[in-house]
Amino acid sequence: MMLFGQIPALEDGSLRLYGMHLLAGTRLCTHSSLAIIQLAAESRAIARYLSSKYRDQGNDLLPAVDDVQGWALFEKFASVEYSQVFDAALQVLYLKFFNPHLWDEIATQTRVTKLHAKLDVLDKILATQDYLGGAEFTVVDILYMPAMQMLRQAGQVCLRAACKHRFFVEESL
Repeated sequence: MMLFGQIPALEDGSLRLYGMHLLAGTRLCTHSSLAIIQLAAESRAIARYLSSKYRDQGNDLLPAVDDVQGWALFEKFASVEYSQVFDAALQVLYLKFFNPHLWDEIATQTRVTKLHAKLDVLDKILATQDYLGGAEFTVVDILYMPAMQMLRQAGQVCLRAACKHRFFVEESL
């Protein structure tokens, strides 16, 4: 039996991981989206696991094992995605879709403004380097895409106009 009774999205021998980020075709809807969002952390684990296991096949999506600075940047921006960007995106989505009886245009716009402020910080970084982890595309860059995709599906297409350097928004749209 899986943790929380969920069906695994990845089975590799005795390892079972589940989550939503790597499951294509999910759509926003009032009740099932809450379950989808609860699985986001496991999707991060799936992405890291696959990148680690297959790092010698194709493009390496993780910093080199001995690249201490690369790992520090990777973990920094993975933490920012989880604690800042994904959280801010969830606040917008929650008010607008998951709990519509609490919907308030002013409260929603306040949260959208806060989300854009967080993305502005990342945009400034991406103005000076190609990717969040530096010169190379890594899993940490992929982690931002699901939140951007959910926001796009929720009608927050204004993200594209405000995102000069935000490749993760462009790739998600």
